[in-house]
Amino acid sequence: MGSALSTFTDFIASTGPSYLTSADMLINEVQKNSYIMRRFLKGADKSFVLQGGATIKDALILDENSTFQQYQPNDVFTWQNPQVTTTMKVDWRFSVDHMSWTDQEIELNTGGGASNEALRGIYKRLKKEKEMRMWTSMINGWEDLLWRLPKASEMEAAGGLYPYSIPALINEKSNGLFDYNGDAFTTIHDINPSTKTRWKPQTQTFTGGTDYINAATPRSNIMGAFDQMFYKVKFEAPPTKQEYFENPKLNAQYIACSRKGLNAYQQLLRSSQDRFTGIANYQDPAYLTPQYGGIDLQYVAALDTAALYGSAGSTYYAEDDTASAATAGPRYYWINGQYMCPVFHTSRYMVSKAPMVHPNQPFTTVVVTDCWWNLVARSRQRHGIVYPTGADCSAY
Repeated sequence: MGSALSTFTDFIASTGPSYLTSADMLINEVQKNSYIMRRFLKGADKSFVLQGGATIKDALILDENSTFQQYQPNDVFTWQNPQVTTTMKVDWRFSVDHMSWTDQEIELNTGGGASNEALRGIYKRLKKEKEMRMWTSMINGWEDLLWRLPKASEMEAAGGLYPYSIPALINEKSNGLFDYNGDAFTTIHDINPSTKTRWKPQTQTFTGGTDYINAATPRSNIMGAFDQMFYKVKFEAPPTKQEYFENPKLNAQYIACSRKGLNAYQQLLRSSQDRFTGIANYQDPAYLTPQYGGIDLQYVAALDTAALYGSAGSTYYAEDDTASAATAGPRYYWINGQYMCPVFHTSRYMVSKAPMVHPNQPFTTVVVTDCWWNLVARSRQRHGIVYPTGADCSAY
């Protein structure tokens, strides 16, 4: 009977193990199932995404102050000069990540007597591993921050540490102002939605219990709520002077939801498929990315476990947590990427510094990557959230 190859120690010591694939085929298993950042940046206007300056500012018209009137010939007019612009202000937030290596890590991986070509392959693999880990860490970190539990002291305050999260800008709270255990927002981007009433997200509810996935209850299920929300976030331009109005197209609109929220909507579609097509044949499983009126439903992995729902107290729950029946159930974030997007500083977008060696760690080299950014909403009423009310509907 023969012997295992590992018993030939001289051979193993002299040749070493061989990797199955090259550095270019390194599999990244810490990649998330989906990235909402991709939806934000895909097709985004470069002049909006990249900005400079001490803060991010923009002017909005949130008050109409109409001067329109009817008149009779020879009427005397009182002319007005309304001031209607409101300035929003967003502070930069600063993210950093790094990769590092030691002299020993490099030297002990090269092996003695390796050819120049072999050494290049070793260095290439080590560099690819280091870069992959760092970029995955940074991008996953961004993705997590986009769904962070909103706190005013962290996001709205000038000295806050974290960027705005999507739930800070789109939520089911009164005036869209989140309150976590007294750490409450009173403004968003330095604008008070209690007085500027157009500066808040749209909201729409569906009935809890089992009605929300019951095709026989269109007035209380998810699709009925979507019907309502569609017309709340849709703003049409008039037939003339369109250059002074916003583009009514919804090509940048999508609906972000958890896996269970997506599956619940799919279940509702499939249960009604014979009505939609006029034949008793379930075709919808062929379409793995469901839509509403041409608007994609985007699965967001972070929403599977994000504890974002509750009252103003200190305890918040994930959408499928039955500990609070009043908050259990899927949420659907209607996001228009034309009016919400991460904004990066022109001089600090993923900037890697030169390799550094600290005097107290002379055998360790560090490369630091810096990024200045924040999540900015140019409008809030063009976004919305569809959420459950009443009985627990977590069991779907």
